[in-house]
Amino acid sequence: MNTLVQQYFKRSVERFPNKTAVSCNEDNISFKELDLFTNGLAHEIKKSGINRSEFVPFFMKKSINSIKSILGILKSDCVYVPLDANSPAQRLISIIETISAKLILVDDESLPILKSLLPEFSQCKLLNVSSFDSLSNAAPIAQNISIDLAYVLFTSGSTGIPKGVMIPHKAIIDYIDWCVDEYQLTENDIISNHAPLYFDNSTFDLYTAFKTGATLHLVHDDLNAVIPLLVGWLKSRKITTFFCVPSVLTMLLRSRRLKPDSLPDLRYVICAGEVLPTDAVAAWMEKYPHITFVNMYGPTEITVDCSFYRIEKTPSNLAEPIPIGIARNNMEMFVRNSDNTISNNIGDRGELLVRGTSVAYGYLSDLEKTNKAFIQNPMHSLYHDPLYCTGDVVEINDKKQYIFVGRADDQIKYLGYRIELGEIESILMSISYVNEAVVVFNKSEDGSTDELGALIDMNESVESLNINLKDLLPAYMVPSRLKIQSTDFPRTPNGKYDRKQVLKSVFE
Repeated sequence: MNTLVQQYFKRSVERFPNKTAVSCNEDNISFKELDLFTNGLAHEIKKSGINRSEFVPFFMKKSINSIKSILGILKSDCVYVPLDANSPAQRLISIIETISAKLILVDDESLPILKSLLPEFSQCKLLNVSSFDSLSNAAPIAQNISIDLAYVLFTSGSTGIPKGVMIPHKAIIDYIDWCVDEYQLTENDIISNHAPLYFDNSTFDLYTAFKTGATLHLVHDDLNAVIPLLVGWLKSRKITTFFCVPSVLTMLLRSRRLKPDSLPDLRYVICAGEVLPTDAVAAWMEKYPHITFVNMYGPTEITVDCSFYRIEKTPSNLAEPIPIGIARNNMEMFVRNSDNTISNNIGDRGELLVRGTSVAYGYLSDLEKTNKAFIQNPMHSLYHDPLYCTGDVVEINDKKQYIFVGRADDQIKYLGYRIELGEIESILMSISYVNEAVVVFNKSEDGSTDELGALIDMNESVESLNINLKDLLPAYMVPSRLKIQSTDFPRTPNGKYDRKQVLKSVFE
C-alpha cells in the first residue's frame, strides 16, 4: 500500500527501469535515470539545511527539470511549491515570504529570470537543477507519513495576497487510486500534461503516470501559445489520456484542425476547471465517437476533483448544461440551502459543501480564512470532520446529479484559473494614481469570449496603468477592457457597487 506519492514512482522504476518516464519536446528521461538523479537531488536539498516538512519552491518553465524538482523535494521529505515563472516579482515575494523559503530550485533558463525579478532578494539559496551533478544513487530514507504535506498550491486571494492550499499525501493517493481504477489506466497509456504545474489539474497527469508506469508527455509552452499545433502533437505523441480545461476544446474546434483521423489513439478526454459547454462536447463527440468524455469538478481545496460525470451519448439539447455528476469514492457532497440547512435531496439548490478523504488541511498561515472555508460538519460534533465551503452554487437534478449554477461570490473561473475579482481590485487600489476601481467579468455563453474588465477613476494614462499591472499581476488576471470614469460609480441602494451596471457600462 502506498503511503507517500513518490512511492508510486518507486514501484514503476522497479517494473519499468528503462522505459521513458517523461518526455518534453525532444528531451526524454527513463524511470531509472530520473530515479537516480532525484535521489541525489534529495540528498543535496537536505545538505542545504532544509529540514523535514519545510517548503521548497521551484521556479522554472515546465520541463523535465521541473519534474526532477518535484520528485527531489518529495524524496527529501519536504513540501513542493510550484512558482509561476511568468509571475510578477510582488506575487513571487509574497509566496516566498509566506512559506519562509530558504531554498529555491531553478534551472539554467530560469536562474537569470529570477535574479532579474528579485535582484535584492537574498533570503534564499538557489540550487540549479541543470548544473547539479548527482553523486548519490541511494534515496534518503523517508520519514514522512501519509498525513504529511506533499504540496502547497497558491490560488487567488481577495485581499491581494495569494492563498496557499495545503494538500497531504493521503489526499493525493486517495484521488489517484480512484482515477486509475475508474479510467482503467495502465502502463500502456500515454498521458499528456497540459496544465501548468502550479495548477492542480496537473496532479492527475503526474501521479496517474507515476502510479501506472505510463509515459508522461509535457505540453510545452509553444503549444499553449499556438493552440492549433496541439492537434498534431496529440496525434504524433499517440496520447491516450488528455486532461484539460474546457476552453481548450472550444479553441481546438475553432482552429479547424480537427479531422476525423486526427486523434486515433485518444481514449479519454477529461475536462475540469471551467464550465464544460454542451455544444463543444456535442461537436467533439460527433467527430470522435471512440473517445470517452468526462466532466469532472473540484476546487484546489479538495485535491483536484470530487465529482465526475461520464457523458455516455452525444447531447441532443444544447441548452441543457452538462452535469458535474456525482461524488467519487470517499467524497460526499451537500447543498447548503437558503435556510442554512444541509442536505443532498433532489431539487436542492444552494452552495456546494464537500467532505471526504481528499479535503485540504486549509490555507497556510491563514487561520481566519481556513476557519471560514473549512467548517465542522454540522450534522455531528463527535470528531474533526471538515466540510469545504466551495462558494459554488449547485442544484440536484432528478437523477441525483449535481448541476453547476454559478459562483456565490465574486470568484470566477477564467482560462481555467480561479480568480477573485477582489484581488485584482486590491492590486489596482494599491497603485498611487488609482482613486477607485471595480473589476467585473463578462461571461460568454460558450466561454470562448470571456473577458475581464474594470471601471477605474485615475489620474494617469491607460498605457501607464497597463505597464504597472503587468508588473503586479499574472497576464491572465490583467483586465483587457478598461473604462475610465471620474464621476460617481454606480451603486445599489445599500451603498454597494452595482456590479451589474458596472458590467454594462464597461462592456456596452
